[in-house]
This record gives sequence, C-alpha cells and structure tokens, in this order.
Amino acid sequence: MLRDRFFSKKQTELTIAQIIKITNCKVSNEVDLSKMVKNVATLKNADKDDLSFINAGQYLENFTISNAGFCFAQAKFKEKAPAEMIILEHENPYFAYSQIVAEFYQENISDFGEKLIHKTAKIGKNCKIAPNAYIGKNVEIGENCVIGPNSSILDGCVIGDNCMINANVVISFCVMKSGCIIHNGAKIGQDGFGFAHDKGVNHKIIQIGIVEIGNDVEIGANCCIDRGAIENTIICDGVKIDNLNQIAHNVVIGQGTVMAGCGAIAGSAEIGKFVQIGGSVGIGGHIKIGDGAKIAGMSGVMRDVEPMQVVGGAPALPIRLWHKLNAKLIKMANS
Repeated sequence: MLRDRFFSKKQTELTIAQIIKITNCKVSNEVDLSKMVKNVATLKNADKDDLSFINAGQYLENFTISNAGFCFAQAKFKEKAPAEMIILEHENPYFAYSQIVAEFYQENISDFGEKLIHKTAKIGKNCKIAPNAYIGKNVEIGENCVIGPNSSILDGCVIGDNCMINANVVISFCVMKSGCIIHNGAKIGQDGFGFAHDKGVNHKIIQIGIVEIGNDVEIGANCCIDRGAIENTIICDGVKIDNLNQIAHNVVIGQGTVMAGCGAIAGSAEIGKFVQIGGSVGIGGHIKIGDGAKIAGMSGVMRDVEPMQVVGGAPALPIRLWHKLNAKLIKMANS
C-alpha cells in the first residue's frame, strides 16, 4: 500500500471500549465492546473492519450503502444506517474521527543523515542532480531525471523516468510517474487544510493520503498540491496546470485536463477528463465537473457542471445565460 511508504501504524486495532474512552461517544446497549476496529476509511471505500464518519447530509447516499463496520454519526443518522453498521454516536463526528486517526497513524520520522542524498535513495541512470538538492530516505528516482538547485525530494517519494524537477521545488508524500515537468517553486504533498472545530478550538487532523501524479503531467511555478486527507489527491495522465494554482486535498483531476493560472480547486472536487479551466477560476469543494466541460476565466463554480457544458460567471451559469444577464445589466445601468 502506497500509504506505508510515508506513514506508520501506531495501533493495529482498537476495541470499541477504547474508542469510547478516547472520544466519549455512545453505543447501544447490545453492542459488544470488545469488537475490533482495524482502520479508518471513507464511507465509499470502507469495509467491515473499518471506522468511518458522516459529518453532513451530502454524504447520506454513501452512508446508506456503506460497507463500513463502524461509523461516527449524530443521532439523527442512526435510523438510516445499514443494518450491519455499528453507530458510534457523537455530536461532532469529524472531531471524533480526528482523535481516532491520530491514534492509528503517525508520519514516518525523517532521517536526514549526513549528506544531501540519503544512503537509502535509489537513483536511476543518467540523472542530473544539482549539488544542493536534497534526496531523502527511501526515495526512488527513475532514469534520465533532472533535479534542480535547492529542490527537495522528501522521504519515501517515487519519481518516474524522464522527469524534470526544476529549482526550489519541494515534493513530499508523492508518487509520480514518467515524463513529468515540475516548474520552479512548486510544492507538492503538504498537509491538506484539515481542522476539526470543537468547543472553540480548531484541532489539526493528520492527513494520511498522498499525491498520485500520472504520466506526462506539467505543474506550473509556485503551484501547491495538497496530499489527501484519507484517500489520495490524484492528478491523472496528461494534465497541464499553469502557474500559481492551489489544488486542495482529495481533489481528482481527470486525464488531459488543462487549468490556466491563479485558480483554486477546493477539497474533494472531482474534475473530469479533458476539462478546460480558465484563469482565476475557483471551484468549490465536493462538486463534480463532467468530461469535456469548459469554465470561463474568473468564474466561481459552486454546483456540479454537466459533461461538455460551458459555464461562466460567479456563481457559474451556462455561458449563454451568463452573457444575456450581463447584457441586461449593462442595458439597465445605461438606461
């Protein structure tokens, strides 16, 4: 499992009794408190040994068909739970999850060693590495790669063949395939913006996903791509991202999509294949952009966009409607 390159399991399992003690959640009287939870997972990908959570009604469909054996949820969701699921009742399920994921996982501790290239790193033939570049523990770099001045490839990362990593790049928690170009100053694999608010405090949540980058991807200067919270952030083959873009945790960008500069995609948005995204576009979290869609520059996308649809404006609307509204506003202003 790719996660194992970057994170260590602190606990192999926790009993329900232990989880109750940690989170102060509640269970029904007939639940066996010795039952074991072995991992955390999303509602969509969990199995009978996994613990998940539901924090908002937008995930109700995934909740009702989830295979998760255990789930943090508010009382109002109990009657909609699958028959085999054990509900761990909590007023703040997201916060309860944050406590348990911290019990299960920790980031592997870096071992910087005495040299800029760690002794455990594996570097392919014909690579060119700047004298002040850093290559961390258990890093794997393919053949014919270039690592520019002052760039860092941190512990556990994998870089495929024929990749160009330019100056001042930092890559962590990332597995990258071949033929990629990463421009100056890009940062890949840092924490997603994950905090659980509880009683006036924003509690940091360990982000246990990584970034997966496909073949022939190009990422512009000073872009930031966050690693996933539970599942991975995924940039598919042939994606081209311009300078100064922010890609949040758990975003999936489909094959061949292009994104002009100075935009942002919020967490868990799903962008289809061959989408065209204009400059300074903001895309909200947890929404879907269909294959072949086009989004005009300066748009704010707050709802799903159908495949092949062209939208513009803020909030984004079908492009012809947006033009009509603008024409009417101009006419009104001049009347």
